[in-house]
Amino acid sequence: MTATATVPVAPQQAPEPTPDEQAGAAVEALVGRLFEAALGAMDLYAVGLGVRLGLYAALHERGPATSTELAARAGVAERYAREWLEQQAVTGLLEVETDGTVAERRFALPGTAVPVLLDPTSPAYVASIAAFIPPLGRMFDQLVEVYRTGEGISWSDYPAEVVDAQAAFNRPAFTHELGGWLAAVPEIDDRLTSGPARVADVACGAGWSTQALARRYPEAVVHGFDIDDTSIALARNLVSGADVEDRVEFEVCDLSEPAEQRYDAATMFEALHDLSHPVQVLTSIRRSLVPGGVLLVADEKAAEAFTAPGDPFERLFYGSSLLVCLPGSLADGGVGTGAAIRPSTVRQYAADAGFASCEVAEIEHMMFRFYLLRAPA
Repeated sequence: MTATATVPVAPQQAPEPTPDEQAGAAVEALVGRLFEAALGAMDLYAVGLGVRLGLYAALHERGPATSTELAARAGVAERYAREWLEQQAVTGLLEVETDGTVAERRFALPGTAVPVLLDPTSPAYVASIAAFIPPLGRMFDQLVEVYRTGEGISWSDYPAEVVDAQAAFNRPAFTHELGGWLAAVPEIDDRLTSGPARVADVACGAGWSTQALARRYPEAVVHGFDIDDTSIALARNLVSGADVEDRVEFEVCDLSEPAEQRYDAATMFEALHDLSHPVQVLTSIRRSLVPGGVLLVADEKAAEAFTAPGDPFERLFYGSSLLVCLPGSLADGGVGTGAAIRPSTVRQYAADAGFASCEVAEIEHMMFRFYLLRAPA
């Protein structure tokens, strides 16, 4: 038998796509992306229904349920309960524990979903994002109008649910991470742990950061200031009965006016980019600090310079800026900072406000960048 040599065959290279094919693929990809975005928007509304109506809580507290059982537990109509349960299973948030007829089908909430949907202090809690969607939808016509006129929308003009959602979104970080942030800033931490002290939490919102500061520093008195009545009312309600109630005070005030008292340190968490007149507010804080006092500012960790396309966090910053942050910063003739705030912008604001220095602190966080602003000695 004679051996036959095998001649290797060169692989065939796929032909380069034509310009029309490239354009068609790009169109298809964009259609797919926006279709997925539409599905995501509907998922957020469905999550909002589940949270507001107590449907997730009923499944978690009393176990898997049929649509009839869930309707009875949560006080909703069975037909709506059935559609919600089936949608949640189809989209992958609930599990079908027992299949069968419509009446027999039983749905369960996976344990992995509990911190995401039901635990407001968990670092994994993101149900608060869904809470933004309905109230922002009600603002759409007003947003269209200010985009045409160039005017702004004050934070107080947004529905109270937006304030609630913002507070819920930041609460886990304030609860679990704020202590670590402060520990990384010895010139604040040492001063506030060495004895009685006074701390100003400026633009405090619902006051979760203010409470966390008081827990970090047991000998400190912490004052939370905000221009928004709704936020301060919520903050006072949330601190009532808390373990730090006797050392925390909240006040509605014009943030551009210096406080009557001097403070050993000050904080401002995720608010500088929202302010209509940030330099005036920073000037007010500087004047309210003791000589050499330090202001810790945490704000969005936007890219150092405009870059497109951006990562998911940059998309989040710009998306929230379009709907809330930029309109807020343009209110009352404001400067229009917006959520894509760069370090160069913060440094300029700090210099214009008379701070002796402004530097980025060595604190790692996926969403926030931290700045130390030092008052002159």
